Amino acid sequence: MSWFLRLTRFASAHMVYAQHAQNSCGMACMMMVNFKMKKGLMLAGMAAGSAVSVVPIIGSYVGATLSKAAFDAAVKTEKQVYAEYTKVTGSPYDGSQYSDAMKFPAVLGNLGLGNWECANAGETGFAKAAKNATDNGAPVIGHVVWNGGGAHFVVIDEFHAGYGCVCDPWDGHVHVTRMKDGASVAYNADDTPVGWDIGGKRNDYPKGSVGKFSGWIVRRK
Repeated sequence: MSWFLRLTRFASAHMVYAQHAQNSCGMACMMMVNFKMKKGLMLAGMAAGSAVSVVPIIGSYVGATLSKAAFDAAVKTEKQVYAEYTKVTGSPYDGSQYSDAMKFPAVLGNLGLGNWECANAGETGFAKAAKNATDNGAPVIGHVVWNGGGAHFVVIDEFHAGYGCVCDPWDGHVHVTRMKDGASVAYNADDTPVGWDIGGKRNDYPKGSVGKFSGWIVRRK
């Protein structure tokens, strides 16, 4: 699928990846976490590459190499993350089946993102756990259970005035969601934010796509 730049009413900007396969939301979430954790290094590397490129002959080569390496570190393809997940689980993964969040910390570690954990903060503890993690500089992966059955993974990367910015890999949007400490967190995915797509592919939610966060969270230690 594709990457989308989304803006919120809090004037925050978010890069959201729309998943390729029916059940690859977990892989897409790890791609977004990887990008969000490395985007600073990517921009610094690309800036360094641009600066070096002005040097005649060898500088142009080194500059391009630096820029490409910085970009490649931050932007992984879905198939690359499939491969990392397969290494961890020992079973081939193609996005057609659900993924196991208990395996995500190892995959994120293999992507060079340090130590992570998958924990159950409880339905009423999820909002505080997610906010604490993002306040410490790292996005989290949250687990949504739909009222009609099934489940989904999303990324929360920022909080503003009691609202979490939920980057959803199904529709490629950011759903600004009320998250109150000590209360369960409802998630209304069919309340589609205003946005414009210039190319790219994503999915649309049907009416009635409503659920809640189960309490399971993948966060950096």
